[in-house]
Amino acid sequence: MATALLQHPMLVNGGFQRDEVSLLGVSKTANLRSATTTNHLKFRKKSLQIRCQSTRTEEKKPRRNLFDNASNLLTNLLSGGSLGTMPVAEGAVSDLFSRPFFFSLYDWFLEHGAVYKLAFGPKSFVVVSDPIVARHILRENAFSYDKGVLADILEPIMGKGLIPADLDTWKQRRRVIAPGFHALFLEAMVKIFTDCSERTISKFEKLLEIAKAEVVELDLEAEFSSLALDIIGLGVFNYDFGSVTKESPVIKAVYGTLFEAEHRSTFYIPYWKLPLARWVVPRQRKFHNDLMIINDCLDGLIRNAKETRQETDVEKLQQRDYLNLKDANLLRFLVDMRGADVDDRQLRDDLMTMLIAGHETTAAVLTWAVFLLAQIHTAYCCGGSSSISSASTAY
Repeated sequence: MATALLQHPMLVNGGFQRDEVSLLGVSKTANLRSATTTNHLKFRKKSLQIRCQSTRTEEKKPRRNLFDNASNLLTNLLSGGSLGTMPVAEGAVSDLFSRPFFFSLYDWFLEHGAVYKLAFGPKSFVVVSDPIVARHILRENAFSYDKGVLADILEPIMGKGLIPADLDTWKQRRRVIAPGFHALFLEAMVKIFTDCSERTISKFEKLLEIAKAEVVELDLEAEFSSLALDIIGLGVFNYDFGSVTKESPVIKAVYGTLFEAEHRSTFYIPYWKLPLARWVVPRQRKFHNDLMIINDCLDGLIRNAKETRQETDVEKLQQRDYLNLKDANLLRFLVDMRGADVDDRQLRDDLMTMLIAGHETTAAVLTWAVFLLAQIHTAYCCGGSSSISSASTAY
């Protein structure tokens, strides 16, 4: 179930969950109601067998109290009540904090169907998990919906990057950035993909060598996140985070901003907008410190790129020998592009968007891909349908 949140009439992305859950999925043949799922990659030392496993523990659905009822009543009043015959899901405050929000969304999906209104605190959303409706919103009528809360939450982090940008800025920046992903550049990027992937494989092999136990257990999504961060760092602005083998201050700051974005997307009152909040509230002080660490890194990279700028036309940029270019990266392309003079702030916003938004989505897709391939392999080997609770594959 791919879930999108639509705040009437504004489009909102609810995908900020980053916690102990590695992979969340829905199967027509499996009941995941009120389940807690943790997925890991397990390596068997002798046979080098890889098992992708999802475990579940049943949890009771939180009961609403008087405060919850009052909060939901306030939501309905502020959001204009019901939307025709659309079912309304009213949640408990504990749904926001006691477990990953996905599970509550799935409970309501089972109860109300693929499209329902979600009443939460001062916010109201329409939750969509039907592919036809999602296509109508995201593809066929994309410009009919505002980015709403999504843009408000991400603007302090990504500024006017492609995700939170207004329509005019989005069109302008997309026209500038898109030519950078041309055939010769992508061909050169394959080497980066290979080098970073080999770094990850070497890490796994070393863990197998030094492990005393028969099984080495890894968080699959976390490993793919590190891999994606290293690839983005090298491919987008020629910076090696080395996050596969170590945790750099910049990477810690990246995750810190993601946690704060998640917090802001589900909290009732935007207290962070109060004048003194960034200095008084500890988590806001940490958030702004994390932003400063990332900005200092990106500002330095932009400054170095501009100091070695070799301005030329887009056509000539696309004909460069990127396989032998010392710093073949997207930032170099954007800085050298003639007629695309842009201030450092916009470049920083573009880079920040690719760094923050790019690695998490890539890691999620790779995690799903391995998980589903493992299921297919199990079904093929066993001659029957595989369970979503566990699957295994050998390499």
